[in-house]
Amino acid sequence: MSTQDNPQATAALPPVSAGKTVKTLLGILWRHDKGYFAVMLLLSLAGAAASLVNLLLPKMLLDGVQQGWGAGRFVQAGLLFAAVKYLAVQALAWLTRREKQHNYEMERLFPMLFAEKTTRLNYPALEDPAVLDLKERALFPVTNYGALMQLFSTVLDTFKALLTLVGLSAMLAAFSWWFVLALLILCAIAMALSGRFMRYMRQAMQEMIPVNRRYGYYANAATQAEFQKEFRLYGLNTLMRSKVSSYTDEITTWLHRIYVRQGNYEALQALITALMRFIAYGYAAVRALTPMWGPQIGLGDFSVVVLATENFFSTFMQLVTGIFTFIQTVSYLVPFCQYLALPEAAQPGGAQPGPMRTLAFDNVHFCYPHTDRMILDGLSFEITAGEKISIVGLNNAGKSTIVKLICRLFEPQEGRILYNGRDIREYDYDAWLWQLSCVFQDFRLFPFTLRDNIDTAGSGDEARLTGVLAETGMLEAVQALPRGLDTYLNKSVWEEATDFSGGQRQKLAIARSLFRPAEMVILDEPTAALDPLAESEVYEHFHELTRGRTAIFISHRMSSSTFCDRILLLQDGRAAAFDSHHNLMRGHNLYRRLFEAQAQNYRAEQTVQTEPYVSAADAV
Repeated sequence: MSTQDNPQATAALPPVSAGKTVKTLLGILWRHDKGYFAVMLLLSLAGAAASLVNLLLPKMLLDGVQQGWGAGRFVQAGLLFAAVKYLAVQALAWLTRREKQHNYEMERLFPMLFAEKTTRLNYPALEDPAVLDLKERALFPVTNYGALMQLFSTVLDTFKALLTLVGLSAMLAAFSWWFVLALLILCAIAMALSGRFMRYMRQAMQEMIPVNRRYGYYANAATQAEFQKEFRLYGLNTLMRSKVSSYTDEITTWLHRIYVRQGNYEALQALITALMRFIAYGYAAVRALTPMWGPQIGLGDFSVVVLATENFFSTFMQLVTGIFTFIQTVSYLVPFCQYLALPEAAQPGGAQPGPMRTLAFDNVHFCYPHTDRMILDGLSFEITAGEKISIVGLNNAGKSTIVKLICRLFEPQEGRILYNGRDIREYDYDAWLWQLSCVFQDFRLFPFTLRDNIDTAGSGDEARLTGVLAETGMLEAVQALPRGLDTYLNKSVWEEATDFSGGQRQKLAIARSLFRPAEMVILDEPTAALDPLAESEVYEHFHELTRGRTAIFISHRMSSSTFCDRILLLQDGRAAAFDSHHNLMRGHNLYRRLFEAQAQNYRAEQTVQTEPYVSAADAV
């Protein structure tokens, strides 16, 4: 089967426009924090009013000088202004604190939305290169640039600049509309330059995202403890240093190009600013000295023209920068909203699975996305409730794939998996998962307490916790800890945590799977990290550990199959045999050869281990 015929191959990413991105983000904000909109509006109005009032104060004072105010009049005006200023500052400070509080809440919200979405994605998407690339592009602006917060602050600053610009235009239009038009023409030129520069920056940033991603991976890998054994053993420091250095050089070259372009842009903007100042001072001087362009103006109006023009250009550029920054930020956030729009695995509804009677694979075909190799090629078998079965076969025979299909991490391209005679896809997704308890090959324990790692649903069943720990041989080790079940794991997160050995961690993973009251227990290489004695204990107590439940045991060690009711032998993606160990040893050549080959190797290892040690001196 080709990848074109594989429904789990890369699907087209959901199209998300800039407009839809804005709508999505505003919708999230409205649902979670409606008060933010009121705070942003009030801040914009207050900021614009403060900017305009600051322009009128010099006019009032200069007009007072020309009108011959006395000292008392100036004192009264100063006190009034100070009182109004104080109240305005206090109001703005309160609104700013509220804005920061809302921003902090948003900073926590959006990464959480991202994480929750990841847990709900179709599992094949997590191995899809297109989705993984989208994930990096979606997360990058949120975590590194704070684009979400920048978007909201940009909206605030832009709206404030717009209100201020309207007020300034009204002030200057009272003197001359032609003067306002001349200012707008210069501002339009500056806006065109800004637009060109912003487009260049946006393209440049997009080009560097994969470079930064790779650089971050190599730089992070060089500092992580789990990489250090191979680093030191194989002398990888030099190779890693060269990788990091090559990306550092690329980033440095890119930054140099950016700084040169930015310098040219800032020089042109400075030229336009100087030209606008020249026009403002010239116009104000002519109006103050002659009636050529209208009635002469006083010192107060002169200051209004000069200061308003200065603020006009800076405010206009704030508005333009805000608009372009908004557009740019939205473009960065399109992948974020695209990621949120990806299809999810957990679809609501569906039948509720009852107590297990049978589980059957019916002519199941499966190959992984982006591959042509058929892992399962018409696999059919059936197990009954309470049965203990083992799945064996050569490497890459599809043993772990069966587990993933049962857990609905993937779906067959053909055929069905039947639970009580019904396709498992017809059952409610979450309800189906509660039927299962599994220890994966690459199991994970989390930086929670031991209690939370095992009792993941928070049932609080202390007796059951103690029981599963005793059954897996971990009770004494846990009780010996000062905080017992309340001990945290992972010292890199918690200073007071305890780090267990690989074998102990595997026992804890088994304990977690046994604690869950599931119909079916699946153990995929559950003893890989255990020593021979601990492994033997698991084998001996297997039936006791899984009593009352159906159990599927997967191991590359043929000897582990002997305690199961039946053994499923996989060959070329099919069921080559499905019978007891006794019957297979008598009637199936492949199974017997595999078992005896491993037994022979094991006996050889035992012979070497048990031969008495003879020193060189004794030999002489």
